[in-house]
Amino acid sequence: MTEKRKQKNRPSPLSKHPYVRPSKEEMELIVGEIDSGALKILSACKKYGLNRNTLKFWITRLSVGDLTDKMNKSMSSNISGDRKEHEYKQQISQFEKSLEYARLKIFGLETMIKVAEEDLQIKIRKKPGTKRSKE
Repeated sequence: MTEKRKQKNRPSPLSKHPYVRPSKEEMELIVGEIDSGALKILSACKKYGLNRNTLKFWITRLSVGDLTDKMNKSMSSNISGDRKEHEYKQQISQFEKSLEYARLKIFGLETMIKVAEEDLQIKIRKKPGTKRSKE
């Protein structure tokens, strides 16, 4: 029973460096051999000393990475310069509208302060040179 436990903990004799993570280039090379049909998954596992699930994970990771790269390239190529310019003009018009709204709001608030100071005899605005109290 102890012999089986020892065998489980030992690294695979096929792998040269069992605790070193392979680089992305090595992963792409192995997955490329599988995709080209030169090797099947099980034979690649035996040849490189890998786990079958690890190899399948690499295949899915690299295929998803390729798909996202292709989608990003196609999306960026679809948007032409005229379309970007149109989007920029829309953003500028939205910013101008929000700026005008902010100016109107400030004008309204200043008017309210002015009316409150004149009618109610309340000093709301501070003098520009006054200092804070030391409390």
